[in-house]
Amino acid sequence: MAELRCPRRHAGAVLAAAILLGLSAGAAVAQSPLAGKTITVVEPFGPGSLTEKVMTLLKPGMEQALGARIVIETQRSPEGTTAFEHVARAKPDGLTLLAITDATRLFYERLSGSATKLESLRPVAKLTDGVSLALVTSATSPIKDYQALFKQMRDGKTHPTLTLYGASSPAGVFAAILEDDIGQRFGQRSYQVDQEIIELLQGGRVELGVLPTPALLNPVNKLRGLLTSGARRHPALPDVPTLVDGSLKRKLSFTVAVGLFGPPGMPAELAYAVRKAAQTAAKSKDVKAAAEAAGLPIAVNNATVLRETMTRTHRVIRDLIAP
Repeated sequence: MAELRCPRRHAGAVLAAAILLGLSAGAAVAQSPLAGKTITVVEPFGPGSLTEKVMTLLKPGMEQALGARIVIETQRSPEGTTAFEHVARAKPDGLTLLAITDATRLFYERLSGSATKLESLRPVAKLTDGVSLALVTSATSPIKDYQALFKQMRDGKTHPTLTLYGASSPAGVFAAILEDDIGQRFGQRSYQVDQEIIELLQGGRVELGVLPTPALLNPVNKLRGLLTSGARRHPALPDVPTLVDGSLKRKLSFTVAVGLFGPPGMPAELAYAVRKAAQTAAKSKDVKAAAEAAGLPIAVNNATVLRETMTRTHRVIRDLIAP
C-alpha cells in the first residue's frame, strides 16, 4: 500500500489550527477569574461523609474548568458551626467556600436560636438532590429490623446505644422522632463524624447509628439499614422502610441536600464561575458512574434552586419541631 503524505502547506495549516485550538483552550482557562489560585472548600463532617464524598468526586473536573487548585478541608464541630463561622468571616474573594448539608445548618439555627444565619452567606450551587438519613446497625447485629427494635424498646427490654452527628443536627432530630414514635429513649449517645460512626458499629462498640443512606450501599461498611427518613424507599434498598411506611405522619419525612456557599459579599461573577465548573464536572462520565455506584444523587443547580431548597427545609423543620 502506498504511503500517504500530507502536502507541506496542508501540514502547516493543520499545525496552525492545532496551535490555535491550544491557545483557545488556554485562553478559556485564563478567562476564569479564579485561574491559577487555590480554593479551599471547608466541610464539617470529615472523610467518608456526604459532603466530603461529593466534593471529592467534583474536585478534578472543577479544577480543570477553573484552572485552579481545590483543597478540601475538614473543620469539625457539632452542627458544623466552626466550618460555617470560618467561611462567614472569610474574604469574599471566592477562595474560601463552604460545603454543607442545608438541613444541618438550618436545623441548628432553628433549634439553637443561632444569630448567624445560613442565608447570610452567598449561595453558589446546590450540588445534590435530597439524601435521606438511615438508622443503621452492623450487619452482624441481633437487631434484624425496625419492627423488632420498636417492640423491644417499647416493652422496656432494651435501650440500645446510639451514635450520630450532633444533637441539633438532622441526625439528632431523626433520633428524636424515632424516640417519640417508640415512646422510649435510646441509651447512651455519642457524637461522631460518619467514618467514626461506621467504625464504632463495625467494632460492636455501639448498637445503632444514624448515617446518610448511601453509606448502606458500600459493602465494605457492613451495615444493615433499619429505617430511613425519606418519604420513599431508596431504589437500591427496597427492603429498608421509611418513616412514612410506619405509623408516623408523612410530614415528618425529610432529606438533606449538599449546598456550596461563599462568604457574604462574594461577587456574583465568582459564584457563577464556581457553579459552572461544578456543572461541567458533574457531566463527566466518570463522575456519573462513580456517583451512581455510591448512591450519591449529584445534580448541580443554581443559587435560586438552592434558596428554594432551603425554604422548603425551613418548612419541614417547622413541622418537625412543632409542639
